[in-house]
Amino acid sequence: MKGRRESRELAFQLLYHLDLLQGDAVGETDRFWRLNSDKGDLKPFADLLAAKVLGNLDEIDRRISSASRRWSLKRMDSVSRCLLRLGACEIHYFPETPAEVAINEAVELAKRFGTEDTPAFVNGILDCLHQEETPV
Repeated sequence: MKGRRESRELAFQLLYHLDLLQGDAVGETDRFWRLNSDKGDLKPFADLLAAKVLGNLDEIDRRISSASRRWSLKRMDSVSRCLLRLGACEIHYFPETPAEVAINEAVELAKRFGTEDTPAFVNGILDCLHQEETPV
């Protein structure tokens, strides 16, 4: 699903932008989509993902914090934090997306945008969240 993969990347870029700016989310989101107006076909899913993350941020952050025993959210770099939020959101709020797909997509984005250690870090925490979601 190339369209969904590209939409996830746009959602990540928007969340990353908002995380760094910590300003007016509505205004910055509008600005982001004006700058990416050529990607209108990807906007519906990307917007849905980003809106779901932002609308459930406290709960998503709580879940990530409980799964990340040694790293607080503030201590994480912005790329990792945003990828974890995106992946956790898909795992918990998008039942039509298999958790394995959500994790894999976040790891692939981590390979592109993070450091050498980011993919393993993202994979470990998202896998922990998935295991909590589906007890044995």
